[in-house]
Amino acid sequence: MSDVILHSQTSYLHNFLEPYEFFINSLITRLTDFVNNSSTNDVANCILEIIQDSSDADLVFVLRDRGQENWLVKAQSNLAEDIEPDTDIETFKSIILPIISDKSVFYPGHHGSYKIYETKKGIVKALVIIPLQSSQKTEVMVVCGLKQDSYLLEDAFGRILSSFYQACQKIPLHPALVEATIIDDLKRDFGFVSASLHQKRFQLFCERLQRMIVFFEPVLHLDSEDLFISGWEALARNPDSLTAPSDLFEAAELWRHDFMVELDRYFLIVATKTYLEARQKAKQNRSHEIVPLSVNVYPESLMQTAYFETVRHIIKDKVISPRNLILEISEKAEVPHYKDGIRLKYPLKTFKNRLLEYVRKFQIKFAIDDFGVGYSSVSRLAGLNPCHVKIDREILHHQPCDIIIRFVHELVGANNLNPSNVIVEGVDEASPISLQRLKELGVNYIQGHIVGKPEPEIYRLSLEKAELLRKLLLSNQSL
Repeated sequence: MSDVILHSQTSYLHNFLEPYEFFINSLITRLTDFVNNSSTNDVANCILEIIQDSSDADLVFVLRDRGQENWLVKAQSNLAEDIEPDTDIETFKSIILPIISDKSVFYPGHHGSYKIYETKKGIVKALVIIPLQSSQKTEVMVVCGLKQDSYLLEDAFGRILSSFYQACQKIPLHPALVEATIIDDLKRDFGFVSASLHQKRFQLFCERLQRMIVFFEPVLHLDSEDLFISGWEALARNPDSLTAPSDLFEAAELWRHDFMVELDRYFLIVATKTYLEARQKAKQNRSHEIVPLSVNVYPESLMQTAYFETVRHIIKDKVISPRNLILEISEKAEVPHYKDGIRLKYPLKTFKNRLLEYVRKFQIKFAIDDFGVGYSSVSRLAGLNPCHVKIDREILHHQPCDIIIRFVHELVGANNLNPSNVIVEGVDEASPISLQRLKELGVNYIQGHIVGKPEPEIYRLSLEKAELLRKLLLSNQSL
């Protein structure tokens, strides 16, 4: 009989970033107080004050190289109260200038270096030099007066401060976005973070999602005798700038898994609900007036039960009819190779079977977005049998775009029973191909600013717009 007693609770090995969680929290707490309470315009120096307080340092300053290693002080914090009164910034510059000129400071494998020095009172301390723009080698941050045995004398400290400082250069200041940037940069550089930092980043991601709104971009049926809006694509937008929330997409692709699924789940819910409200406002409630809505989704999300159940609830609650919902799969993302942590033997086949499950249970349609970039392949296109295929706008600006468009059209038309429609994206006044030529190539649908820009509302094609498009369609001139 064994004398070993096993406890049911598992304790994970400690992550090396755990000691820095308090430090990051201190930076963000002080930054939040500054944003909420400060009336000063001296943002640069105040940011260094925040770093000084959080690091318990004597002095923090930034040096800029004006050429030929002529380093001048760009910004600085105040000297700590207990520092020697005759110590000034020139004293620290005399210590660090010989180091800055050394290539090791800008070595790409590290985020800074440090040097031990002795004060006039015989106290041994450390200063840290952090390159802020390592590619141009124009700026460095110097943190003076750290304890020689401080846990901060590690590479993560340099990465955190560099991220914090550069994220704070964006105006207006948003502490949550600054914190997200720090954690993202740690993930990029070290490959993983502590469990609590991961949880915090997911929380910030979800809070950021709550601010996202949805616009709609029209898809045009391209026929001079029958011009009409045949569908809408839901597009995510920032409420302030009305631009695409690129930070959300970048975060989802960096962290993957839960982030991708949460983004796609939330976007599907908001997009279909907003579309219902937009249709009611436009008084488009009769079945023959309602055109399909396309919603983008990552391939990985489609494999997850959480997304599957979200689709189920939306259909069950009649937020949108199954025949009017099209899920667009981006070709910029690869087909998942793992499911529940197990590597799939046949990823594409497994993915196709998953899509068939959606079709059988919900009767919705799938489409391929961004064809021509990323992970596009003939086998992937032919195997998924989508209701439509969107050709990426970049194809229009590459020669020979005619051959590519014709090839895709012939490929999707090979299925005589249920051929896919081809939609050319990004058609605008600068496109190097005419509407007439697109029609000659077999393209029956286009999308882009030539039809209409993304708007918060849906509408019918106006007589003026229809007439303009009809003239362009009958002309052989490039747009």
